[in-house]
Amino acid sequence: MSDYDSRAPSQRPLDHVELGPGLGERTDRRLIGDIRGRRVLDLGCGAGHTAVGLALRGARVVATDQDPAQLFSARALAGQHRVAIEFHEALPAELAFISADQIDLAISVWSLSLVADLDRVLRQAHRVLRSPGHLIIALPHPAALCADPQDPSRTARPWTSSAPVGERFVHTAEDLVTALGRTNFSVDTLLERHTDGPMPTTLVVRARKLGT
Repeated sequence: MSDYDSRAPSQRPLDHVELGPGLGERTDRRLIGDIRGRRVLDLGCGAGHTAVGLALRGARVVATDQDPAQLFSARALAGQHRVAIEFHEALPAELAFISADQIDLAISVWSLSLVADLDRVLRQAHRVLRSPGHLIIALPHPAALCADPQDPSRTARPWTSSAPVGERFVHTAEDLVTALGRTNFSVDTLLERHTDGPMPTTLVVRARKLGT
């Protein structure tokens, strides 16, 4: 698997949300657009590049991560760029500190690949989102998780949907779309994106909250 998501914040862009390797400003503008004044939730913020980048664009950002070391780095990055972000040490499904219908956009960049139970996270995301707010989820593509690191054109590791491959869980497009439907979201965009190799590396879904 690529070390894409382990790069230092200094190696990641802040002028757009990089949803996966090779997914640049064009994808950001298509799926996120103008977020000035909007309240945005970053689920699994890691070292903070997404949260800080969104705050620099005028969003009011709430960011969570379960790793204290990652949050330390994220807070340092926010301080460096002088943006105010509300950080919480929490798992993606632990959102009790947010009241219902308070978030305009929720986003998760690769962090939900560390979660076995997508439904639990999606139910909480649905609760905190305003209707018709959007949820954007980017995940490592199953092909990327299971490719041979020395020869990405070859699948080297066997996998089963929703089973772990290393520390990550394999969530297919079918898994994700089905889970979103169960939790009252409507998918409006699904992308399977390649970089330079023959296999797709990133799965991206944007879904709209239905109901209240």
